[in-house]
Amino acid sequence: MRLAILFSGQGGQRPEHGQQIGAELRQALADAAIDIAAVDPEKLAKNSIAQPFIFAQQMTLWSRLQADLPRPICAAGYSLGEMAACSAAGVFSAVEGLHLCIERAWLMDQAAPDDSGMLAVLGLDETVVANLAAEFGLSIAIRNAPRHYVVAGPRAGIDAAAPRLEAAGAARLVHLAVHTPSHTVLLAAAAVNFEKRLNLLPDRRLAFPVLSAIDATPARSGRAALNALARQICTPLDWAACLQTVLEMQPDVVLEIGPGNALARLFAELAPNVPVRACDDFRSNDGIVSWVRSHN
Repeated sequence: MRLAILFSGQGGQRPEHGQQIGAELRQALADAAIDIAAVDPEKLAKNSIAQPFIFAQQMTLWSRLQADLPRPICAAGYSLGEMAACSAAGVFSAVEGLHLCIERAWLMDQAAPDDSGMLAVLGLDETVVANLAAEFGLSIAIRNAPRHYVVAGPRAGIDAAAPRLEAAGAARLVHLAVHTPSHTVLLAAAAVNFEKRLNLLPDRRLAFPVLSAIDATPARSGRAALNALARQICTPLDWAACLQTVLEMQPDVVLEIGPGNALARLFAELAPNVPVRACDDFRSNDGIVSWVRSHN
């Protein structure tokens, strides 16, 4: 069976996802002064909590599913999710990755201008979105699909651009629960400093390719995956290209690991004939494994 894995980004996390985090990563979070029991939706919108929290949940799920699933043909991670994709492929351990997520979040927060954010824009052509975004000091940060983009920058610019985007015919605008202008040049300093940190890690062999969220280039070595991880902090993501590349690898089934099911829904729109589900769709890990195996 040809299985492809997608790891969620920020946005779908809820406090109850903390119940899925295993003992080792729960302790690592506690050692970093992150109390899962005290996490509420407001705290979960903060990078410093959200990034290690989501990563810990994803890696716990992966550790519990891995032995019962076929080796993936590839993995791709949406923004933060690329950290989990790299860890699952063997670039670094889950505990190492959790500490890297804490550093990543801190560096992004330090580099981010005060009061920034991200806005999803659906229903407009890229040129229209790019021009209006630039008018208000914003940039396209993510291309999710044709006519589905995420812009990022100062919150004041987002608030000013929203009515103009609506007037231009946007079908939907969604303010994301993210307070940093991720994947824009505003975070260039964070990318440089994170690269320095990642350069200290050894180059390890990957269990399967990891697609860069920037342009869908498959990393087949740990060093290539680490380089992409650093660059994506300040570089726009072409998630649409990632999903297209996954499709071209001809998976029999696609599974999203992490909070929410946004990636599964995007892939289903692209490839309605390929079975795709998210872990959040199931009530148990046994249910996930049974569904995957049913497509063998």
